[in-house]
Formats: sequence, structure tokens, C-alpha cells
Amino acid sequence: MSGPKAAYDDLDTTMIAYVGFVGTVVTFFLVFAIAALDMSFEKSENVEKVILVPEKNAESILANQAAALTEYRWIDQDKNIVAVPIDRAMEIVVQEEQAKQKQAKTKNP
Repeated sequence: MSGPKAAYDDLDTTMIAYVGFVGTVVTFFLVFAIAALDMSFEKSENVEKVILVPEKNAESILANQAAALTEYRWIDQDKNIVAVPIDRAMEIVVQEEQAKQKQAKTKNP
């Protein structure tokens, strides 16, 4: 005598267990693969952004900025905009303000 026959609506528990096991194993390996990729990308970004950054000498940057403040140069020749040394610019501003104050004194006696 053979065992009971499965009805059409019975659950196939062996197939469910097999699919569950395979799904768990695949998910496990996917999680670790994604974590490994993330660590790899993080390491390459760290190398690119931290280790391979060119060193900038602060003294040379300050020297360039000081030179820009102490020389005449064109900013935009088409619009006739010129950079003047900071000392000369301060003298011009003081002269303009003194001229404005003299005009204000002569207008308002």
C-alpha cells in the first residue's frame, strides 16, 4: 500500500524549504558583496580625496594674495576695470571723501 496521495491544494513544503534556503543564501552573499563594494569605493575615494590631494603651500598663497594687493593690473580691459594697489586705493578714497566734505561745507554755510 502506498502513502496518501497529495491533493491539488496541499503545500509542497520541500519546495518551499528549498526556495527559502536558496533565497537566504543568495541574500546573504548579496549583502556581503554590496558591503565589499562599498568598502572598496570608500577606500578609493579616501585615496583620491585625502592622500592624492596636492599640497598647497600657505606661504605661496599668501605671497600671491599680497602681490595682487600691491600691483596695478587689468581686471577687465573691455570695461576698463583696473586693480590698483591697496595703498593707492585708500588714498583715492580719502581724497574723494575730503572733496565731498568740502562741497558739503560750501553748500551748507
